[in-house]
Amino acid sequence: MELKDALAAIVGPTHVDPAGDRHLQDVTENPPGHAEFVVRPETTAEVREVIVLAAERGTPITPVVAGYNVAGLAIPRNGGVVLDLTRMNEIVELDREAMYVVVEPGVTFAQLKSFLDAEAPELVYTYPFAPPFTSVMMNALLDGLNNLSMPHGAMGKWVNGVEAVLADGDVVRTGSGGVVDRWFSRAPVPDFSGLFVSTQGTTGIVTRIALQLQPRPAHRRRWLAFAEDLPSAYGVMRALARTGSFGDCGLMTWPAAKQVFGATRDLRKVDDEPFAYLMIDITGASEAELDSRIELGKQILEDNGIEQRFDADDAARLVPALAKLAQLPTTLDFLLDFPGGGLTWVGSYGPGDRWVDGAQRGLDLLVEHGFPPFLVSRPMDGGHFYVLRFVANFDKGDPAEVERVRTVMGKLADAVLDHDYVPYKPSADAARRILDRADPGFVRLLDRVRNAFDPDRRMNPGRW
Repeated sequence: MELKDALAAIVGPTHVDPAGDRHLQDVTENPPGHAEFVVRPETTAEVREVIVLAAERGTPITPVVAGYNVAGLAIPRNGGVVLDLTRMNEIVELDREAMYVVVEPGVTFAQLKSFLDAEAPELVYTYPFAPPFTSVMMNALLDGLNNLSMPHGAMGKWVNGVEAVLADGDVVRTGSGGVVDRWFSRAPVPDFSGLFVSTQGTTGIVTRIALQLQPRPAHRRRWLAFAEDLPSAYGVMRALARTGSFGDCGLMTWPAAKQVFGATRDLRKVDDEPFAYLMIDITGASEAELDSRIELGKQILEDNGIEQRFDADDAARLVPALAKLAQLPTTLDFLLDFPGGGLTWVGSYGPGDRWVDGAQRGLDLLVEHGFPPFLVSRPMDGGHFYVLRFVANFDKGDPAEVERVRTVMGKLADAVLDHDYVPYKPSADAARRILDRADPGFVRLLDRVRNAFDPDRRMNPGRW
């Protein structure tokens, strides 16, 4: 039987199509890929049948949902089949007492937020500066960062367990849900969930994931503050994170503000314009607690020489363009609608004592290669580590600009590694640079895991 007919026998003929541009490229500088077919399963059983068929025929499999990972991670590199998981969009379970939710790959941030607002208003999830139509699961499996990552860490830490289909068709569960029918924790069993975090689909296809929720704070205040340099910005982030009293402190440098208001090319900072914008989230279980934290926040800003701060909700009402930065999830049109359609970045996690120097080096590299000094950052996990993410828009139709952005992204990956930062959601190029510097034992262990789970390297080939 032809491959297309065999796939259609599993998922139905309307859910198998020739692979087109939507599944062969993304917004980044990574070149288009190639694949034979796109198949859209609806259940774990169908995913398993597709994987067993692919194993029998030696067919590569590339999983995808929205395809907005900004690293080329869902571009098929070795042909085969693209496994489009968007039809698997059920919120399977909500446990209000243990504060977790179980979702399928196609559940979006907008869908989850609407569900929680209606069904469990006392609980919240955490949301990124990413389009509302992107996948909750993929953000967690790729160890992304969201608006509650300052107190609670990267998204892999929010994972209580997974259900996954391995390359041979075996269906497995990890975490407490692998033993009892409640996914309340990764403890106290052997922690196999990490085998599916940051491995970019190379160890199996996750079909369900249990994710932690957090109590919704009763009271909230948000500030927009201005920092004039990197040391003062870092001082504020460090102090806020270490108190344990604040929900978030996100940073964007001045090019972000220019682009919010519609500028695209030839960005120039004027003398009285802030160097960076800090978005600070203050919450409390009571008004008294909120008031106390507000006073603490004022003192921290003052101690670090930051005098200008505004109520973020007031600023959004006065300047509607800022509203997209105040409510998450959100589509940052100024990034996705850039003329020429190109968007890329190098994001990384690393220690605070290298943040200022690493940030300056990355900003200098962007400017040297003709791009605005666009940095996004926040403290993570109570200040145990920090984010350095360098962002560039470009024209995908201009080969010279594509090559220029490819060059600077490679240099940025090396630069963050030079400063003890490690790229997260790494592209194939960044992953190669990571492994070139990694401890030999780490590389051997990664190879042993890959050999055990996918000896033929058919699962999302070309990654790691």
